[in-house]
Amino acid sequence: MEYSSKLYVQDIFISPLKRWRTVRIMLPAAYFRYPDKKFPVMYMLDGQNLFDASTAFAAPWGLKERMDRLPLADQCILVGIDNGGGFRGSEYLPNHRHKMFRHGEGDQFLLFIKDELIPKVNQHLRTHSDRHNTMICGSSMGGLLSFYAATRMPEVFGRAGVMSPAFWLYPQVLKLPDKPVRSKIYVMGSVTESRGMRHTLEKTYHVLKNHGYTDEMIKVEIKERGKHNEILWGREFTPMLKWLMHIPDHERK
Repeated sequence: MEYSSKLYVQDIFISPLKRWRTVRIMLPAAYFRYPDKKFPVMYMLDGQNLFDASTAFAAPWGLKERMDRLPLADQCILVGIDNGGGFRGSEYLPNHRHKMFRHGEGDQFLLFIKDELIPKVNQHLRTHSDRHNTMICGSSMGGLLSFYAATRMPEVFGRAGVMSPAFWLYPQVLKLPDKPVRSKIYVMGSVTESRGMRHTLEKTYHVLKNHGYTDEMIKVEIKERGKHNEILWGREFTPMLKWLMHIPDHERK
């Protein structure tokens, strides 16, 4: 029998921000091929840009097709959370006042994922619910918030994919707090997407290393080509996921 991934769409209420939002859940082919197996989950920002050209801002990441091409053993559940349109800037910015976005609401948005969305997903789907199997990923401002989540809430998000992060909007994100646990973090950007991206990525690597992260816990990929768009992020999704999904035996549940 031929198996393929399937996409399910539903709306959910964000209680801390009192807004409704569309969530797109993609179950991989392996979910149907192995009905007794549990799966890691990756929570992804800008959900409308991930799967379908009809809802994407530009070209979609094409994640259904990319997931179907992965070996079944490397597949995971993807939970894409749509951005809030005019609220995107404030929702993806950590809480502080900002001249462009009035004020940040990122902390409340992450609490929604932690306290409302993750429990619902774990209740209704076959998931590994430990931190090592709970990932977050985003691009641009979504990359900023994903890095913030991984370094401020590592007990929730054990792994993070950070694509072309817009750290310039919140430089304080690199002032890392001391935490008893650390997440595994993959950071990627292209030197041709913005003038300061190479410096941002190099600084991120050194900040993490100086804060005690080992090379097993972080990977910073500096690409020589690629624009700041979904084409780049879709292209780099598979190597990012494969690296994040490599879980040492001592961490496995």
